[in-house]
Amino acid sequence: MRLPKKGSVENSSSGQNAPNAKGSTAANFKPFNLKTLDGTNKTLQDYANKVTVVSFFFPQCPYCNVEFPETQKIYEKYKDKGLSMVWINVLPEQEKLIAPWLEEHRFTVPVLVGAAMDSLSKNYQIKATPTNYLVDANGKVLYYVTGYKPGDEKLLEAKIAAALNTAP
Repeated sequence: MRLPKKGSVENSSSGQNAPNAKGSTAANFKPFNLKTLDGTNKTLQDYANKVTVVSFFFPQCPYCNVEFPETQKIYEKYKDKGLSMVWINVLPEQEKLIAPWLEEHRFTVPVLVGAAMDSLSKNYQIKATPTNYLVDANGKVLYYVTGYKPGDEKLLEAKIAAALNTAP
């Protein structure tokens, strides 16, 4: 889904390598410094030395609400095999919706908040939600996808399994 301006909904899924500021392939994921729901600061370094999925979302995103139950299952399956995952809210005005949304869906993936949309768009090419990055233990982007269509989670899981050298 494109980020809401006037409320139009669009899905633009396209698994690819992550573009950098020049539009080619990015070698490394840009570091971040954001807060958890309880106000604790977290940085990309807190997820270092692990394969990590970083997903950009907002609680009322219809595509996120279809994809994230599947992503939660992937997280549960691989977290003891070296996978880390974090979801980053892209709409600060929906921050108050996150805790009840997590509880309602029984999501356990850590969530970060507090980023300004303009910096997220610039630093991470966020044009639609969900946007997922798969990053290796050294911060190198292994996979990038914007939007969601059914089946995208299978490709993400295959990429995760390959990065962890384990069977899906």
